[in-house]
Amino acid sequence: MSKVFLGVLIALISLGCASTKENYTAVELKKFNEIVEGKPFSIDSKKAFPRNTAALNSLSTNIFFANGSSSNMIDITGHSTIFEFNKDSITKASLPYYGERQFSGPYNSNNIGIEFHSKITNYKVSKTKRNHHKIKFSVRDKNSSTESYDVTLIVYKNLKTQMNIYSSHRFPIQYSGEIVN
Repeated sequence: MSKVFLGVLIALISLGCASTKENYTAVELKKFNEIVEGKPFSIDSKKAFPRNTAALNSLSTNIFFANGSSSNMIDITGHSTIFEFNKDSITKASLPYYGERQFSGPYNSNNIGIEFHSKITNYKVSKTKRNHHKIKFSVRDKNSSTESYDVTLIVYKNLKTQMNIYSSHRFPIQYSGEIVN
């Protein structure tokens, strides 16, 4: 009886592992490869993952976040998130920011999100261990002459994205989304 059970268990594990093979469409793979060649692309961010701090946690107890969101994952699907990338510049980027500033910002500013629209520096493309594209670059803030960002963007073969933004004035934040054009 135990040999039959062990045989069934091994068969189920084999089938489970075989079904995790990733399948991509030809369109996804073509767009994925065009990104390395420097073709322009846009990202529609769906979720923001701010650094979980005591101050941000205190907001969650005051019913600050919408349904489905928490202090460490915020659904930004309805927000107008823009990230348009060209190999040597960011054509336009406007992302909501949730988190804490490390240095003070300008008073009475309506520009509390992350915005950049400029040439990029320190541009580097590499592959991850799983053959996804990793793009790293630095860029200056559109509304502040002193704030800058180091951005690490990972593009998966299914055109999903993970973007980590490290600011010189704020705690880091991560966005997940997808390539839309």
